[in-house]
Amino acid sequence: MKEVIKLLKENVNGYLATVDEGKPRVRPFGFMLEDEGKLYFCTNSMKEVYRQMIVTPYVEYSVTTKDMVTVRVRGEIKFCEDIGIKSKVLNVYEPVRIGYKSPDNPIFKVFYIEHGIATISDFSGMPPKKIEF
Repeated sequence: MKEVIKLLKENVNGYLATVDEGKPRVRPFGFMLEDEGKLYFCTNSMKEVYRQMIVTPYVEYSVTTKDMVTVRVRGEIKFCEDIGIKSKVLNVYEPVRIGYKSPDNPIFKVFYIEHGIATISDFSGMPPKKIEF
């Protein structure tokens, strides 16, 4: 899991896939942080992505390094209302802090991936590494 976290921290901008009425939806998304083995992200309750995750709480998140190492993380998401975690997330990225201002902002939603599987792959010819968390 250390390798996954390292790659996510070094490549915070990736893509999040959700399901919308049975069809895949992918959009740019940022990784926020890892805390006690949980990978945290955030969104806004006014967005379609939030509605999609409420209806179908399974996602896949992907980043690729400049060296073409790809990390994909998939699993079930859980929303987190813990003010301590929300405060940590709020302070990771300035636009998030400016946009939401406070961890108790009702539209500020933090989620993590549970029952996840991370896959690390590259062009080395070796099989992908799979890590359950």
